[in-house]
Amino acid sequence: MEHARHVFRVVLVLIVAVAAILLTRGFLVPRSFGLYGPYRFDNVAEQMSVRTPRHGGLDSCTACHGPRHAEHAAGAHQRVSCEVCHAPLASHVRGGAKVAAMPVDRSFTLCARCHRRIAGRPTAFKQVDLEQHVPAKLEGGVCLDCHNPHSPKP
Repeated sequence: MEHARHVFRVVLVLIVAVAAILLTRGFLVPRSFGLYGPYRFDNVAEQMSVRTPRHGGLDSCTACHGPRHAEHAAGAHQRVSCEVCHAPLASHVRGGAKVAAMPVDRSFTLCARCHRRIAGRPTAFKQVDLEQHVPAKLEGGVCLDCHNPHSPKP
């Protein structure tokens, strides 16, 4: 009987400790934490209001680059946003004015990211065995030597 009192006390202390932890956690953890993933969901709206968007989307380039955009819209890469190959719009235009030249990724690794032959890709998607397709060394803008990226047919 003597040991039962000790066990009862230990169980009571554990119950009080768990209750205290849960109560403290309820006060310290924000309500939106874990709602849509392992982060505080309210922070998404807060960050959107504090930071201006860097990406403009597919149609943001049309105003200044209409002919290039028309060529791109008719080509094989029509669903690929300009900002995939170029930098985000904010590095080129801010407040409607050009602030810097638009950087362009001319490396073959950019093309290979989507077009390297991988067994798991759909067969209808254009895939290239780079080592057989390009007899020269794979470096620099080797893809751009033969292909126009806005309308990439050879």
